[in-house]
Amino acid sequence: MLEIHRQRNQGNLKPDGSRSTGHTTNRRERNVQGILSAAEAMCNESAVDADALGFMAKMLVQTTLPHRAQPGKQYTRTDGDVTLSITDLGGAGLPYGAYPRLILVWMTTEALRTGERKLELGRSLSSFMGQLGLLCTGGHWGTIPRFRGQMERLFGAAIATRWKQDRNGHCNTGGSNLVLAEEFDLWWTPQKIPQVVLGQSSVTLSQKFFEQLVEAPVPLDLRAIRALKRSPLALDLYAWATRRVSYLKRPQRISWASFQLSFGAGYAETPQGRSRFRGNAIEALRRVVVVYPQLKIEIRRDGVMLYPSLTHIPKA
Repeated sequence: MLEIHRQRNQGNLKPDGSRSTGHTTNRRERNVQGILSAAEAMCNESAVDADALGFMAKMLVQTTLPHRAQPGKQYTRTDGDVTLSITDLGGAGLPYGAYPRLILVWMTTEALRTGERKLELGRSLSSFMGQLGLLCTGGHWGTIPRFRGQMERLFGAAIATRWKQDRNGHCNTGGSNLVLAEEFDLWWTPQKIPQVVLGQSSVTLSQKFFEQLVEAPVPLDLRAIRALKRSPLALDLYAWATRRVSYLKRPQRISWASFQLSFGAGYAETPQGRSRFRGNAIEALRRVVVVYPQLKIEIRRDGVMLYPSLTHIPKA
């Protein structure tokens, strides 16, 4: 239902309607080609057959991490009756962007595969990043120091969830508090690709977080994750959409205000901020629909209309 290819037919348009040029155009074209290639591969082979079945914890699909760097030590988002707060306990800062999302997908998938709380990250950062489809570059502006920094932020964070429900005229309030990592060891040198391995890098998940990861996780196609990895908003919307339609029985309208409340981290509560979020959300949804063509979603002036659809990974 969503006209995903419209931007290609009208030229390289930015979310605000202006045309991109130069390096931005080339990068956008490469991204589009990567997404189209992933979509073709997914049409020809299932995630299970391609050994590309991944998972994301349900609690982190309902409410999401920041898209951009955030000041302070706490970040809060709300989705309906559920509120999620992330607190920086280790002093490294709050996790943000695409990297922590990719790490969480890997952690959830690995925890389910091994059934263990202690996860081996690999004897080099490059091997771990390769599993997530990322290039491995050293130097001050390379991917290694940024990836390691986000791992330290993520492993040093605590998550609190709160929810409210009205039952027969009574208000029920509940919540859960947990730390992500019980302990972790990172042996990677931030500024260079390691040549000599000093130790085995690992993270040991807290018991409670491990239980949250493996309890009713959301199945995802890792080829879609790799195709969307440059956009934290697209990653969020992909995981959200396949989970939401798994229990959706009738069409549901979601206002732009509600959509921004759940996914619009860092956008100003102004007409300009709301317009910017709406444009970026439409752009992200276009990409999601390419890799997830079963999704029936319609963009309207007043919000998004979501229709009952097949989940991206067929239900067992």
